Amino acid sequence: MTDKVVIFDMDGVLIDSEPAYLEMNLRMFDQFGINMDDETYKALVGMPSVPMWKFLKEKYELENEISDFIHLEKRRMLEILDSDIITKPVEGINELIEILKKNNVRLSVASSSAKDNVNFVLEKLKIKNNFDFIISGEEVEKGKPSPDIFLKVADHFDQNPGSFYVIEDSANGINAANSAGMKSIGFTNSSTNMQDLSGADLIINDFDENGREKILKFILSN
Repeated sequence: MTDKVVIFDMDGVLIDSEPAYLEMNLRMFDQFGINMDDETYKALVGMPSVPMWKFLKEKYELENEISDFIHLEKRRMLEILDSDIITKPVEGINELIEILKKNNVRLSVASSSAKDNVNFVLEKLKIKNNFDFIISGEEVEKGKPSPDIFLKVADHFDQNPGSFYVIEDSANGINAANSAGMKSIGFTNSSTNMQDLSGADLIINDFDENGREKILKFILSN
């Protein structure tokens, strides 16, 4: 068994949820009178809900309690995850998981989403049993771009962070992985992903055969 571990983000990596989340967030922002520019929104992608809504509450002087926003967001997110919008993993994910496991690479999920939502998605898509450890943003004090969530994964496996490889689609996620001393793989997912992934050690556009080979080669040679 190799000591190498791949950590997957969920939203935008395992599932193509970001377009639906964007629409949901824009509706919520409109509901609470938040007029947000693109740069501010990009900075929030990959950030856990509590610090995100704390930031928005202060910036836009919102009257509601943070718990009100979290409760509404969780309910609307679960509606999206339970709908026909999310029916399968991102194309190529199952094959990537298979090739990594064949090479004795262990797998983990570290998502900023709520724990219940993460478990719901992984079970719905029948991929949960592939992962040795699953952690959510609710289980750490500081979310991405802080390295806390990734360092907790390293603690679980009792290994040096240098043996971990993080696949992320957001700048916050890449920055968190780099801060943790882990190797980072940026996944653009689509031409609509406007996140700055230039800090990643490797950037791929798809989990097709070519993308999977690049990831495996990078992991086995570093």
